[in-house]
Amino acid sequence: MTTKIGFLQLFYLDGAPENEDNDYYDYDYGEVDNENPDPLITNVKDPPYFEKTQTKVLASPNHDVIMDCDVKNMNANNAVVWYKDNTIYTNGQYAINHRVEGLRNNSLLLKNIQTDDAGNYYCEVLPQKIRLHVILEIERTLTIHCDGREVLDRTVVYKQSESHICKCKSPGSDINNIKWFINGQPAEEIVNEIDRNTLILNNIDAHYSGVFQCLDDDGSEKPKHGMFNILVNYIPKVTTHRHHINTNIGSNAELYCDYKSEPIAVTRWLKNGHSLSYSEKYMISYAKDKHFNRTTLIVNDVAEDDLGEYVCQAENALGTSELKTHLMLEPEKGQFEDIKILGNKVILNWIVRSLQPLSEAVLDYKLKGSYTWSTTTVLHTQRHDSGIWKISHEMELTPGEWQTRIKTRNTAGWSKFSMPYIFVIEGGEDFDILPDGWSDRVNDVMLAGFGGGPNNTTSSSTSTKALSCLSFCSILLHLSHRFH
Repeated sequence: MTTKIGFLQLFYLDGAPENEDNDYYDYDYGEVDNENPDPLITNVKDPPYFEKTQTKVLASPNHDVIMDCDVKNMNANNAVVWYKDNTIYTNGQYAINHRVEGLRNNSLLLKNIQTDDAGNYYCEVLPQKIRLHVILEIERTLTIHCDGREVLDRTVVYKQSESHICKCKSPGSDINNIKWFINGQPAEEIVNEIDRNTLILNNIDAHYSGVFQCLDDDGSEKPKHGMFNILVNYIPKVTTHRHHINTNIGSNAELYCDYKSEPIAVTRWLKNGHSLSYSEKYMISYAKDKHFNRTTLIVNDVAEDDLGEYVCQAENALGTSELKTHLMLEPEKGQFEDIKILGNKVILNWIVRSLQPLSEAVLDYKLKGSYTWSTTTVLHTQRHDSGIWKISHEMELTPGEWQTRIKTRNTAGWSKFSMPYIFVIEGGEDFDILPDGWSDRVNDVMLAGFGGGPNNTTSSSTSTKALSCLSFCSILLHLSHRFH
């Protein structure tokens, strides 16, 4: 409907004169459409709304997903806030963390989604407070349960010595297709008990910590797989590469203690049952390696009273472990360096730490199965570096598996024996000879140092003769059993 109205009548709209019949108000200044008023006079828009108030999104683990906020009649006065349950995820383009992003079109981007991301999300438009409910579901084609609890893509914390059972299931697949891996290695190399899709973790220890993966090896190009992490809390493990530390009166000595633990441990050094702290006499330092932590005790200006046994303790919430280190004037245990085997000839090399000059070195050796050691005095001893000595010895041995160890003496006394080193002379115990070939074998033994060979060759070491005699007797005993 169209109505004629004069300009002055519009001017007095809130209170027209009583004489409405006055011709003064009959002027025609145009027409106004009451159904489509002038936007300068009326500027009203419809409120924002959602065509659907609920939707579902299905996504795959370890992928990115976008959830749309498809609001209608959105205008400049409106703002969008995304929630997961009651937690704000984005306010406009401001997000709670780097895995969440609010896009310009009001959509929500979740990066590298995990099973924990599944749930109820809400896109809320302000100030009207209208909501779109988005249900995010994560595909679960393979499940992993430990002790009946779902652990797929999770981290579980266990304690040392506990036992747990983990099962992997892949719906629609043969149970025999399931393969387990621990830190990239086949689980069979780490876990003793595996029953097809089941891992039986008995008496777990620190080496069980890491990534556990389950693979449905069904022969497809993209087999289904899943993973979870195990973190094992354990009593500290302490070790050192030098249990005996050689020093000199008036020198400074360093004692080392390496440890690993979960949770982290605190350490202390003790002597005669008393805890040592930082002082002019003692300095304690800490260092961290990717494989272990290290605490070092520095004993300054060593005196006679400083010699003896020191204890390193490491303690966490689960317990305490300790190791003993000895500070002494005698040489440290020999450390095996390398070996060269040329036929029956063997060249052995050790490293010994001693600030004092070495006066003697003794080598023990025996064939596998022997109860007693044979001994020789090593003559080739030379200073390799300041406080470090290199010891070499060469001898000829018959085929078989041998053990050898060494100890040394300086001006203060003898060291402890080194750890035995085991090596093999090719040929083994089964000599491919007949009784009429015994003379050849006896000749080999004699060339090794027992008596004289065809060329009347003898060894300068009496102990080498004893070794060859032992070898000779072993050969006779072996052949005696073989041909009787």
